[in-house]
Amino acid sequence: MQSTSYKSEISLSPRERAIAQLVAQGLPNKCIAKNLNISHWTVATYVKRIFLKLGVCSRTAMITMLIQENLLWD
Repeated sequence: MQSTSYKSEISLSPRERAIAQLVAQGLPNKCIAKNLNISHWTVATYVKRIFLKLGVCSRTAMITMLIQENLLWD
């Protein structure tokens, strides 16, 4: 019997992880963008990409899932 872990199916890039960590701190996209020296539109694109990877539709659900899967912090 093959055992597959849901955690192994979720793979965030280093940039996605950095953005997720800042979202978890409660920062809005404009503050995240300023922090990472990128456009707030780029942040929004990353957040949407993370939503798609996780199958969620809110920042709260995203952070909850990443914490449950122990993927948010190193």
